[in-house]
Amino acid sequence: MPKLRLTTQRESIFNNEVISKFELFNSLFLTLPFYKIKDTGTLLPLFFKSCEDGIANGQKPAQIIEEFFAKFTSYTDRKDIIDLLFRFIQYIERQVVLFDAVEDASFAKLNTTDEQSTLAFILKKNADNKPILAKIEKLIDELSLRLVLTAHPTQFYPGSVLAIITDLTKAIRDNDITSMNSLLQQLGKTPFFNKKSPTPVDEALNLAWFLENTFYFAAANIQEEIDQNLDEYNLETKKILELGFWPGGDRDGNPNIHADTTLEVSKMLRQILFRCYYRDFRVIKRRITFRGVEEHLVYLHDVLYKNAFDQTCELHDISDDLRGNLNKIKDTLLKEHDGLFVDLVNDLIRKIDLYGNYFASLDIRQDSRVLRSVHAYCRQNKPISSLYPADYDALSEAEKLKLISFKEATPVYSSEADALIEDTIQTIKEIKGIQKRNGEKACHRFIISNCQQASDILQLIELFLWNGWSKDALTIDFVPLFETVNDLKGAGAIMDTLYSNPFYKTHLASRGNKQDIMLGYSDSTKDGGYLMANWSIFNGKTTLSEVSKKHNIQLAFFDGRGGPPARGGGKTHRFYASMGKEIANKNIQLTVQGQTISSQYGSVESAEFNIEQLINAGISSGLKEKHNVLLDPENKTLLDEMAEDGYKAFVDLREHPLFVSYLEKLSPLKLLSQANISSRPVKRNGGGEMKLEDLRAISFVTAWSMLKQNVPGFYGMGTAMKNQEKAGNWAKVVKVYEDSDYLKTIVDNCMMSMSKSDFVITAHLANDKEFGAFWTQLHDEFELTKQMLLKLSGQETLMANYPVDKKSIATREKIILPLVLIQHFALEKLQHDQNEKDQAALEKLAVRTVFGIVNAGRNLA
Repeated sequence: MPKLRLTTQRESIFNNEVISKFELFNSLFLTLPFYKIKDTGTLLPLFFKSCEDGIANGQKPAQIIEEFFAKFTSYTDRKDIIDLLFRFIQYIERQVVLFDAVEDASFAKLNTTDEQSTLAFILKKNADNKPILAKIEKLIDELSLRLVLTAHPTQFYPGSVLAIITDLTKAIRDNDITSMNSLLQQLGKTPFFNKKSPTPVDEALNLAWFLENTFYFAAANIQEEIDQNLDEYNLETKKILELGFWPGGDRDGNPNIHADTTLEVSKMLRQILFRCYYRDFRVIKRRITFRGVEEHLVYLHDVLYKNAFDQTCELHDISDDLRGNLNKIKDTLLKEHDGLFVDLVNDLIRKIDLYGNYFASLDIRQDSRVLRSVHAYCRQNKPISSLYPADYDALSEAEKLKLISFKEATPVYSSEADALIEDTIQTIKEIKGIQKRNGEKACHRFIISNCQQASDILQLIELFLWNGWSKDALTIDFVPLFETVNDLKGAGAIMDTLYSNPFYKTHLASRGNKQDIMLGYSDSTKDGGYLMANWSIFNGKTTLSEVSKKHNIQLAFFDGRGGPPARGGGKTHRFYASMGKEIANKNIQLTVQGQTISSQYGSVESAEFNIEQLINAGISSGLKEKHNVLLDPENKTLLDEMAEDGYKAFVDLREHPLFVSYLEKLSPLKLLSQANISSRPVKRNGGGEMKLEDLRAISFVTAWSMLKQNVPGFYGMGTAMKNQEKAGNWAKVVKVYEDSDYLKTIVDNCMMSMSKSDFVITAHLANDKEFGAFWTQLHDEFELTKQMLLKLSGQETLMANYPVDKKSIATREKIILPLVLIQHFALEKLQHDQNEKDQAALEKLAVRTVFGIVNAGRNLA
């Protein structure tokens, strides 16, 4: 008999505040008026039941859906059937939103920060311990957290829907049934998706909603709390949080981003920020009606209004002017008006300190292969052509490094460059203008994707020196991005070469001897599988930390983490808290993308909680500075072997002749480009045939998640553990797991990924003539991984240690089960000859299901 487990208080709250309320409010939901279909709300519960029963009986999706229509409706015409399925999709998409809102409304009751890990508790506990207080002050001085918003196509909600979710969440929290009913009706009539693909500026505008409505307030509130805590103990405070932004700057493989896009987004961010400032200032002006501050209030009103609303306003960095005038108002309030309303002024000063004139730093990213082409083009033109031999590209890396001279020059371009080369040159020139208008921090990082050698970075520096920049005023940080398993292995040697280069050494000194290095979780997982990707990044971080320490460089890892565990997501704060002293961890930088943005930073409340968790992880990790047991020779050898076994299993799977065709035929992979969800193509080779190496990691992971198989999040883990058990090393594996928080995090995230898998849905494929054996191979590895993970962790079911998260996932999966079956139904019908009209309708049906499935996943896969 299974053990009885007591229901925790958090589970009880979840059942009462989320599950029960969702079921109650869902009855309101089923009365929503949809055009044409009067019976949709009545039929939908019957459809849900038919889907559950059909899957339990091993039926194919097409069989389940056809039997439903025969039993419960009079529809026989294909058009009528597809029409009703579209209405079902509309309802289910909005049920996902309702569940999001109900869950978000209970956020405060469900989530409480571990008080013992907070800065306030740590300071109070060590109030009389001067050495610890000094250490905390040093940690705070060195600590930074940069959250970078990226435009990945798993954040489908437009601003209009996000605003409804915000209002709906408040109505649920307040038990305001009247408002809820109105908002649900509004939701029913509000479009969820784009009729055409968004432009990069559209994507930037959608993500800017979170900057304006959550981060603007949450980051300032967190900083205020830090300031107050440190001030209480007479410790020096500093700005800890920074925001980054990729839409409009990330042009890696995106032909739709140009220099003018980058300019437009930088101006948009600035204007939105000044609207926020102006909104706050109006509160100040309404309250501070005293003598002695009139001149400063008039100036601030004029300058803030112009920068917020006047499109013809001349732009330059005015943050010092704003701060200066606000400080004069503050001084007057303190001296002459008993400090009345000084807190309002302090709040705006704090925000200006945080966001300057730019709101979020706009990162530029481009692939190293493109940058090499730009370098080659510039070398063809005078006077640069005299500095390099014609066969430069064929030279060895060592020979190239000897030739790179970092001479400032102004090329005379004699021939027209192609679009990519022209964009890079123009962007390099325009960054200077962005810095002049919005401040240096507005755009100061250039990220080199697919970085494979030191010359990739040094040649980019030359491109700056050839296009308007000087050595003495090179206010740019060059950030290598190491993505694949092989790139990660060579990263240490590349950075050692860079740090030893005299010019680069001088440049780093001018930038405070700080180096950012980006690590890509998505591509490393697609390249080497879940375990090898995580282990390669761990080893890469260890080596890079050693190399940077040797050269006395302060290193910050910028983690390209996606929403799902398969792309580096999961419980992020636990990941950072689990680092040992051997890994640089004082500067936490990570991408926030897809549904992670709305799930973790969708409200001021949740944003504050998750920001605080990450900061606390950095502080607690710095105070403990524990040795990471995975670096002990015996443990490292064990993990090396496991990662290698997992890698081999994953690569063997990738090289299976049916691997790509399985995804193409059974998932909506080929149709994702029709979803109009991103400005960036699904794959890198444009209109060519589908090749795995060209497929973007996001599309790769999304395709597997649509199948409810989530292969990138677990495949190879079971084989790796089973091989150790066969070799008689199981006790060692258990010991390492018990001793290593890092390994526990990897295991927990893998379980989360598997909890969003359901092979029962595709069980009928076991008998498929073409794919039966392949499906069985995937299923066998899933079952083996599940068995070994449960044995390792001592849990009876996946995620048993996280019952609330487990129940949330299960509820979401239940809501979208009909969407998954509708998608598989449409794809199955598309395998057979269809007339042009039916094919278009079925493709559209399959594509529409993607939105709800991904939105329900939040950190999908």
